[in-house]
Amino acid sequence: MISLGIDIGGTGCKCVAFDHTGVQLSMTYEEYPLAAGMVNLPPLVLAASVFRVIRSCVDKLANKADVAVMTISSFGESFVAIDEKGNPVDDILMYFGNAESAAFDALVKKVGAERFMDICRILPDASYSLAKMLYTLQKTPVWKFLFIAGYICYRLTGQTMTDVSLACRTLLYDVQAGCWSPELLAAAGIGEDQLPTVVQPGTLLGGLLPSVAAELGLPQGVQVVIGTHDQIVNALGAGVKQIGDAVDTSGTCECITPLYPVIPESLDFQRDNFACVPYLEELGYVTYAYNISAGSVVRWCRDALGAHLQTDEKSVYAVLNETAPEEPTSLMVLPFLQGMGGTPDVNPNATGLIAGLTTQTRLPDIYRAILEGITFEMRYNMEKLSGGNVRINRLLACGGGARSPVWLQIKADILGCEIIPVKREETGAMGSAILGLAAVLGESPLKLAEAFWQYADPIRPNPEHMAVYTRRYELYKQLRAFYKEI
Repeated sequence: MISLGIDIGGTGCKCVAFDHTGVQLSMTYEEYPLAAGMVNLPPLVLAASVFRVIRSCVDKLANKADVAVMTISSFGESFVAIDEKGNPVDDILMYFGNAESAAFDALVKKVGAERFMDICRILPDASYSLAKMLYTLQKTPVWKFLFIAGYICYRLTGQTMTDVSLACRTLLYDVQAGCWSPELLAAAGIGEDQLPTVVQPGTLLGGLLPSVAAELGLPQGVQVVIGTHDQIVNALGAGVKQIGDAVDTSGTCECITPLYPVIPESLDFQRDNFACVPYLEELGYVTYAYNISAGSVVRWCRDALGAHLQTDEKSVYAVLNETAPEEPTSLMVLPFLQGMGGTPDVNPNATGLIAGLTTQTRLPDIYRAILEGITFEMRYNMEKLSGGNVRINRLLACGGGARSPVWLQIKADILGCEIIPVKREETGAMGSAILGLAAVLGESPLKLAEAFWQYADPIRPNPEHMAVYTRRYELYKQLRAFYKEI
């Protein structure tokens, strides 16, 4: 039995095929073919890319007839607005943008920020779906707002569904009641019939439409499953299975997704921009602690400072990892080259800082200091999370940063916990594939996932380095507080 996991990201999409034992059989990735400078994503471009990667991934398989299920997961906050014929009426406003408007500001003032937080368990912000919905409705009538994974599922099956985790990113979903909020819908002037039906992640939607099956080169009997937010399938694929587990994904941005038991009583958790999203199998809740300036800062170091180190045999990253100092640096980096964005603070005017430079400073020192600064920011997030009684006992590392032994050791030393590198690279798509297999087999996703999880040797903190970093972290917080106000 083969399961296809589709992972839809902000710049591209991928399809990965796994068999029921966890063996990866094929994979296809495609960046969206957008013109230079385009910010919004045309829905038909998205759908065409997703269909191409599915078809290409399937074409690589020795036996297409073994494909039983495909599962669609995606980023949040964004949606496709469609008319009654299913045609998109506007481009997708991406998750990294916002739709600030007088209408949204007036709505937040009318309802009250604390009431929004009490119902939705997120801080009201123009980056979430609601602000984008109000912006769209000012321009055109809308029959349905379909969130990204749900839109692709609609194209595959004709069903209009969304999962709980994507509903939680809208500012319209009552997290504790488990439904669209009548109060917020009435205040916003949006009908519940304009929204998709909310279902649990891993819900079977049915078979492919005949025309779609033919286009993808698949039997009509292939089942379609709605996945979830990309960070949640990433957590499943990495191995988050009990309270205190967290996955740390280091890519363009860095995100720590911890599993915790109950919604914090205080709204301070939401004021720090942390969410409360139900996890799989009613195990508890997850939140997203993230920094938009993480891997992008490392890439800046590579491209702006280290491009000359590239050789035919070694990448710039390989050279920097080999030559970086083994001891903590005396430099201090604030990694806000793209502003202070994510959790717990947002300040687009904040800038980066490298302090402590001398004539003895070399590029490998700066490289290590950048990794330290990025990790100090995640320690700050973990400190804020602890105020909501969210504790991290086991940190599973994946993404590009997990391939750097230098960074992994720095994380262990600064965060003060064991870091377990995940050997699988396609954790998001794999998590989706696991959800699909569990749906068609009627099994627990977390139980089934055990056959898929693979780990390298854990990285443990160096006590001497921990002591140094604990002192330097206090300096980091002082500098951060100063820059937050600039």
